[in-house]
Order: sequence, then C-alpha cells, then structure tokens
Amino acid sequence: MTAITLSSSLDPDVQRVGRELIGEVLRACDPGVLVRGAVDFDLFDSPTHVLAFGKASAGMARACAQGLEDRFAGGIVLCPDAMIPESRDQRVRYFGVDHPSPTARNVEATKSLVEYARSIPSTDACIVCISGGGSAHLCSPRSGVTLEQIVQTTKALNASGATIHELNQARRSLETLKAGGLADLLAGTQRCSAVVLSDVLGDDLSTIASGPMVNPAHLVEHTIVGNHMTALDASVRFLNARGCMVGFHTGMVSGDSSEQGRILAERFMDSDKSACVIAGETTVDTAGATGIGGPCIEMAISCALALAESGDLDWVCIGLATDGIDGPTDAAGGILTGEMMTSLVNQQVARKLLADHNTLAFLDTIGGTIRTGPTGTNLNDLCLVVPRGVFLG
Repeated sequence: MTAITLSSSLDPDVQRVGRELIGEVLRACDPGVLVRGAVDFDLFDSPTHVLAFGKASAGMARACAQGLEDRFAGGIVLCPDAMIPESRDQRVRYFGVDHPSPTARNVEATKSLVEYARSIPSTDACIVCISGGGSAHLCSPRSGVTLEQIVQTTKALNASGATIHELNQARRSLETLKAGGLADLLAGTQRCSAVVLSDVLGDDLSTIASGPMVNPAHLVEHTIVGNHMTALDASVRFLNARGCMVGFHTGMVSGDSSEQGRILAERFMDSDKSACVIAGETTVDTAGATGIGGPCIEMAISCALALAESGDLDWVCIGLATDGIDGPTDAAGGILTGEMMTSLVNQQVARKLLADHNTLAFLDTIGGTIRTGPTGTNLNDLCLVVPRGVFLG
C-alpha cells in the first residue's frame, strides 16, 4: 500500500479524511486489480510472454504472470526504479528507466526488450502491458536521430504546455517502436494482445505511449483496463458514502491548470455548496519560469484562491496526481482548506507564486503538500472541492 504523507501542521481531521480519500482512489487505480478484473487469461493456451513499460508496468506484469499461472513463459519490464520489487520472479528481467525525458538507460533497456521480443517463438503468445509514461520508457531512436534530439524536443514541448497528443505525435516521428513499430516485431507470434492503462482523455490507442501496438498491417486486440474515470468514480463513491452530495463531476478536463482551478471554484459556488469533482489532464505553460510546481498543485491553489477571494472559507480542496508525481515535483498534489487561505498575506503570496509557477514552495509553507512517492499507477489527475463540514462528517 502506498504511504501517504501529509504535513503534521494540517488539521488532524482533515488529515484523517484526506488520507482515507486518497487511499480509496489509489486502491481503485491499482493496476493489478484492474488487470485481473478485465483480462480473460483463459484465452491464452500456449506459453505466453509479457512485455511491459510505463509507470504501471510492474503491477500490470505481475498480474499477468499470476493470471497466466503455468503458461507464463517470462518477460521484460521497464519501470521506475521505485517499482522494481525486492522479491521478484526470476523469469522476469526488470530495467529501471526514467521519465519524462528518456535517458541512455531507457535506450539500452529498450534494446533488451527488442532482443527479447525477437526471441519469442512463433508458437508462443505475448501480452504487451502499456501505461502512461511508456513513451519515455520505450525509446528507440530512428537512424540519424540522436537521444539528445528526442530529449530536447520532449523538454521544449513539456515547457510549452503541449498536450499529450502533441507530445506523442512528435515522438512518433523520431522513434522506431512508436506508431505500431512494436506490433511489427511481434507479428510472428501465435497470439499477441495489448493490455492498456490509459492516461489519455478519450483513450486514443494511437496516443497512449505513442501507439506502439497500433498498426493497420497487424491488428492487435487492445483491452483498456482503466482510465481517468476510474479515479473520478472512486472519489465520487467515497464522498457519497460520507453523505456528501456531488453536484458536479466531469472526467474530460484539459487545458490550463490555473484556469481549470478557477472554473472549479465557480462550479462550487454555483452548486449550493455540494461537492464538485473534476478529472483529466491539465497543463502548465511555464513560459521560461524557473519555479517548481505541477498541474495538480496549480489547479488546487487556483481553486482555493478564487474561493478565498470570494469570501468563502468553508471548504476543503484536494488536487491529486494518481502517479504520485505532479509535474517536475516530488509531490503528489495538495490539500488546502479555507483556514489556510484566510490571511490576505497568504492570498497575495499564492497569487504571486501561481504567476511564477513556483507553487510547491507555497504548499510546503502552509502545510498542504501531499507526498506519496511513485504509486505504480497512472490515471491522470483529480481535483475536488467539498464543503468542510460535510467532508469531515
């Protein structure tokens, strides 16, 4: 279970319920649970190999190995270092890789995955586990393209607030395994299926991890086992169980993080104080700013500031990145209350640090930071605002 660390200065009741809500959401987003609940492993009647990459790869691969039982023939997993298990199946080779920009070790890990894929006998099957972060993890530059070119392209697009669609379109033009390249390698296997944990609004298979198994010449069955709605639905269930009416919720939020935070505040003020929940993937255009913050943190602070400026202080606002890493920070998001924003000085500081995209410093100062470390899943971002009294029960 992911350890959820909150500031000791945060109100104890807010800590307790906030930790319960975050825990409920992360349990619902557990990749092993989602894979076991959606994949029919009885369809695989021959020795079956597993290739996995992305932030949820370790949990997805482990669930596949368990589901296949004695038909599991081995595999390769590319994942964050923190997700490599201490006790591991000796039939599986794990490679620690980096995100959001690929590194030399990502390229070397990908070479090992390619070699393994080429070695799979034609009488065997293969399951490919794909999750968000996979575009950076699975990195095989085209001839004449350097790793540095890929890195600089990635950094420039991230800094400009590019969408995941725009980012992965650029990656596809620079690398060999994107846009169905991996499907080409596996075309000779007896059966090949892709299991997907989607971090893309609309679940566009050609965009998730840049579509390595989407190839019109080699049609591959894709099973989407979870997406951003998984996190949103879990949060709504939690609130309903506490007797909190959810007046508005949507899972299709994108665009500028601060703007979406302000819109969430407006929804809350117009909803007769019922809870409002949004999920999706927002972006931050840093425009050269050097501060440290992330989309979830900016969304939550922007929402809190708008509510405080309106004079409303009776609420709790939570922003959560389900992968545990909000942008370039070491934080998973933030919890803010009306009490934190009562001070005009805090409002002024929040306004300034939002403009500078230096929002992590503000959260740390007021005691609102959520830290989980990598969670082993990746189902986008969640932000909600709830009347304080109802939230605390």
